[in-house]
Amino acid sequence: MFVRPCWRPLSEQDALELIEKNPWALLVSNGAKGPLATNLPLLFDHRREDKTVLVGHLARANEHALLLQESSVPHLAIFEGPYSYVTASWYPNRDMPSTYYYTAVHCYGRIKIQDEAALDACVEWLTQVMEAPVPRGWQTHEIEREAITRRYKAIVGFEFHIDRIEAKFKLGQDEPLKDALAVAEHLEKRGREEDVALAAMIRRQNSGRKE
Repeated sequence: MFVRPCWRPLSEQDALELIEKNPWALLVSNGAKGPLATNLPLLFDHRREDKTVLVGHLARANEHALLLQESSVPHLAIFEGPYSYVTASWYPNRDMPSTYYYTAVHCYGRIKIQDEAALDACVEWLTQVMEAPVPRGWQTHEIEREAITRRYKAIVGFEFHIDRIEAKFKLGQDEPLKDALAVAEHLEKRGREEDVALAAMIRRQNSGRKE
């Protein structure tokens, strides 16, 4: 991923937080006939404080699952954070081309297939995380245990051990500060949750800059 120095997040923690807040990922692997890609949620293994391992699962019938079990080469997990088209009309002097502000994190790493006990623990963790924002969210104990475990034969659980992270927060750091802050203001006025989140990131990543 092409990342100018100014587009790097202020800290690695910013990149990790993007992953935690946006766990819907694209997993990419090199297959014999070309790349394979699968959309799926990937969560940090909450049992590890260092946040170097992601966990997930995919359908056993997916060709990608077989590749994960056989391949020893690195894989890529792509996470996207808030993004928006930025019209040049938002700039105070309207003297810059329109562009996109966006955030993304690419994780490169190795796959380790889980046994059923590890898969079970991670399915429970995934359920807790995803149901947490839902009023009276669903819990796995609401159905028979066998209704969950019988499905494990149809999925493959895995750990993604992160070797390297690349993060790109393209948020106006290479533009005049007044322009970046004007974009943040326009996004805040639109009021959508993703726009407000992006505006907050713009302000943070441009903090400490001077005109």
